[in-house]
Amino acid sequence: MAFMKLLQPEELEEYLKNLRVRRSIKTIQNHHTYLPDYERFYESGAKVLVKNMKRYHKKHRGFSDIAQHFTTFPDGTIYTGRSMNKNPAGIKGANSGSICMEHVGNFDAGNDKMTTEQKSTIILLNGLLCKKFALPVNTKTIIYHHWYDRDTGKRTNGKGYTKTCPGTTFFGGNKVADCKANLIPMVKIIT
Repeated sequence: MAFMKLLQPEELEEYLKNLRVRRSIKTIQNHHTYLPDYERFYESGAKVLVKNMKRYHKKHRGFSDIAQHFTTFPDGTIYTGRSMNKNPAGIKGANSGSICMEHVGNFDAGNDKMTTEQKSTIILLNGLLCKKFALPVNTKTIIYHHWYDRDTGKRTNGKGYTKTCPGTTFFGGNKVADCKANLIPMVKIIT
């Protein structure tokens, strides 16, 4: 777990400032975990969940490490994960040059209602990553898993065989228009 570190939101900017990344970054992926969800978080806590995710990704998914670079939690904390110098294992066809974030929770309709703390952290993390890597704040750089076909790995903007990830209620929904209307304007404030 050399790369795994628990961060408070107020530590994030300094952490990213000192982070050296040797690969070109083009996109930021947003995901929800679905499971573990809020109930598991409140039962186990962030450290246990991130350790279990790493074990699951390695043992059952065959990944070399935890899939994501960052994991956000309902209390607003963040765990670092996979080395930022390695591509994530997040979206088939869209991992090269990407940063992957998993947001603990099931944000499909009728499930977890995102906390204010996690919402603020997600906005902050997206914004600071765009700032660090000089990425424009738009739906070409900030992407959702739902926008990619699970079989082909092509971006279809939610058409075809897709996951609901990051959830049908994630910042108003998982569609490109939802991201443009709800997440993008808040991230622009950070940058």
